[in-house]
Amino acid sequence: MRLKYQLFLTLLTASAVLITLFYLISSWTFSRGFLSYVNSSELNRVDRFIVTLSEQYEEYGSWQFLIENPGLYSRLQRPFRRGSSFNNKKGPPPPNKGKRPPRSDSSGSRSTRWVLTDAQKNPLMGPHNDNADMIWREIQSNEQLVGYVGFRKLQRVDRQFDQAFEQQQKKSFALTALLMALFSGLLAVPLASRIVRPLLRVNNAVSEISEGNYAHRIVEKRKDEIGDLAANINQLGHTLEQNRDARQRWVAEISHELRTPLAVVNAEIEAMQDGIREPNASSLDSLHAEVANLGRIVEDLHTLSLSDVGALDYKMTPMNVSRLVTDFLDSNQSKLDAIPLSLTLHASTENTTVLADKLRLEQLLSNLLQNTLRYTHQNGTLEVSVVPDNDKLIVLWSDSAPGVSEDALTKLFDPLYRAEESRNRESGGAGLGLAIVAKIVEAHNGSISAQHSDKGGITIRVALPLHGGQA
Repeated sequence: MRLKYQLFLTLLTASAVLITLFYLISSWTFSRGFLSYVNSSELNRVDRFIVTLSEQYEEYGSWQFLIENPGLYSRLQRPFRRGSSFNNKKGPPPPNKGKRPPRSDSSGSRSTRWVLTDAQKNPLMGPHNDNADMIWREIQSNEQLVGYVGFRKLQRVDRQFDQAFEQQQKKSFALTALLMALFSGLLAVPLASRIVRPLLRVNNAVSEISEGNYAHRIVEKRKDEIGDLAANINQLGHTLEQNRDARQRWVAEISHELRTPLAVVNAEIEAMQDGIREPNASSLDSLHAEVANLGRIVEDLHTLSLSDVGALDYKMTPMNVSRLVTDFLDSNQSKLDAIPLSLTLHASTENTTVLADKLRLEQLLSNLLQNTLRYTHQNGTLEVSVVPDNDKLIVLWSDSAPGVSEDALTKLFDPLYRAEESRNRESGGAGLGLAIVAKIVEAHNGSISAQHSDKGGITIRVALPLHGGQA
């Protein structure tokens, strides 16, 4: 079933349940309230009836006048019965002004729910076969207790008129609930459509991206979870688009990097085959140099790809970086002298121990040195510092001119990127060295950045977490 219809049924069902509960609670509340009102009205009539009885008692001096004429009791309470049109709150006038009570009439046989008792609660008039659970109201005469009137609260409305009124109200509640359910159904249709509409746009965007249209974007300004989903889909498309462009660029740049040494090797071999060049030691040395260069490129690409998939092997042990850097630069001093470049080393004697792989750190230093040797002008300078900073060990590698542009600083660690865009083999490498350096630093939970050097070149800043022990 489509999501739109599922949402419609869900909203409609929820509304129907709530409306049904509303109807049941409203009906029950009304029935209880109406019954309470009827009982309160009954109590009010009893109180007014007691006033009449008190006046009669004062006139006759006892209840004997009611005992001798039972019909009179029914006539006295007739104006106070429910539905009576008599409005005097104190009841009707006395049946006569004389001492003798009036005779019973046909109404004397009418039964009543109100029980009259004397001061000791001995039944005098009215039904008194069961006086349990009765509500009693006192009758006072000349500030003396002379009797009680008792009545039992209704548990349900008993008059036909009251029952008809109650049923009419319940029918009104039912009709209102039915109209509310119908209105909820009509309202659920646009609500379901409004919720589903942005999801359909998201679904369409996912379909477009899955078909390779990574430039497709969702225009969604919502600030809720659907808006977040749309933003994530847009970000996914942007990332896939970047990855596709990077993959295409990688293929083109790797092809370019491999084509040059392969072309040189092929030309050398053809020249020997055609007899233009003799296959002597000099020719073979040239071929060997190009093959070695090709091998370095392939090895760097292999290392970079292994690092990307997390397959590079790291054997972490506590390592004194000051000692490692000092030994490395000492062993490569001859390469610096060949340019020549002057070296300045600041190796701290404090704790410079990190948890690292020695071979990978040496590879990191070797790549940084190769980058300096390839690009730094003759008679330049190289300054290396190893200093602890709080819980980090900072390695600063600064060389002299030439420098790079501000835009190039952020791209130095991108694979196959070279600030010297001509990619002249005489002035630089394949642009993989610094990318490998960044991967090694990342594997050691460190950070790396590049900035302009005060010597005119660039400064590579490597930060590694310090290790507590000494190596």
